[in-house]
Amino acid sequence: MKYKILICVLLFGICSCNEEKEREKYAKSIIEKVELFKVKKNRLPKNVFEVGLIELEDSKAFYEKKTDSTYIVWFGLSLGESKTYNSTTKEWTKGG
Repeated sequence: MKYKILICVLLFGICSCNEEKEREKYAKSIIEKVELFKVKKNRLPKNVFEVGLIELEDSKAFYEKKTDSTYIVWFGLSLGESKTYNSTTKEWTKGG
């Protein structure tokens, strides 16, 4: 019985890591598309639709234009925790 619980916990951890990697990979693709759009159009897109993506409530990652020259991209890690990319600093941060 102890081994079954341990195996379940390990499998859950592996699945969670894979899900986070998939979300981060998708978030990075949003960033690439936004940066390419910015170079071509000399402005930031209003939303991901302008870069050819669709954003739904359960999307892997999200884009938000903050000002005419800055934006963030973020995705959820767990309930109340997310990982956010800030275009000003070009860095990822974790927060709750």
